[in-house]
Amino acid sequence: MTIGKTAFHLAKRLIPAPVWNFLASDVRTRRNRRWAGEEATRNMQSAAAASLPPNHGFAIRRSAAEAIEGMLSPFSMAVIDCLLSLQAEEKTGGNILEMGVFRGRSAALLGQWLGPGERMLLVNIADHLDRKAIEPVRDVVDYFVQSTVEFSKMAATLASNFRFIHIDASHEYRATFSELEMADRLLAARGIIAMDDFANLNYAQNIAAIFKYLHTTGTGLRLFLVTNEKAYLCRKEDWNFYAGFVLKRFAPEMISRGVADIHIARTDADPEFAAFYGREREPGEEGHFYGPAIYGKFFVEP
Repeated sequence: MTIGKTAFHLAKRLIPAPVWNFLASDVRTRRNRRWAGEEATRNMQSAAAASLPPNHGFAIRRSAAEAIEGMLSPFSMAVIDCLLSLQAEEKTGGNILEMGVFRGRSAALLGQWLGPGERMLLVNIADHLDRKAIEPVRDVVDYFVQSTVEFSKMAATLASNFRFIHIDASHEYRATFSELEMADRLLAARGIIAMDDFANLNYAQNIAAIFKYLHTTGTGLRLFLVTNEKAYLCRKEDWNFYAGFVLKRFAPEMISRGVADIHIARTDADPEFAAFYGREREPGEEGHFYGPAIYGKFFVEP
């Protein structure tokens, strides 16, 4: 037996068990923190170093969407395009649903990601749709001019095969709760729900309805990304997949879509809420991660 091992066993015999257990636990905690810090550093360095060529396909899709009147920003277009591109890469199939269409700017983007055999369902309370938005995919689009309450009756007969659901309807408290409940039932495996105006306090009831649904219904949904405009949810079993994408690939993917100053924050990793926050960099900030010296420990593999 080596001198080191002998000293170790002697110390273990001499030190009272409660004290020994405390010291051993402290050593393990320090070691795990060091490992987490090293992993976080590797993840941030990897994301910062990754470089992709300009995404010319997105430039075409964005141009088609911007030709339609609407409020979907270039930033949100890039986020949605990243996520739909990831689904295509993973061969995640399914239909697309949008509740709240207006003139069809977001529908013009979503429709360009439809695959063979897939359909897009659009729901709007009044007929404001600019038909140019869906012209390239009109044969696989179903347009319902009705409230989401009315649509829910028909939706009850639909299968759970929607891979992307965008909710941008009335933003009323009870309506939002019901729309999220409907989307939860319709969501396919590896599906994503995008909730509009998540951080817009003109619609503060929107946030309240979302969190009430997430924390009182026993749903399997979980937020993996929030922005100043939208919240993105998936099922708990898919959370590691989508959160891992945000951590490792979101920055270079956004940069390739023209958002050069993308910034990612994560200041907690509680089991009940560990979403990332994506936004554009503010004056004085550097890099693509928020407060790495303080919060770097949260940029670890989910």
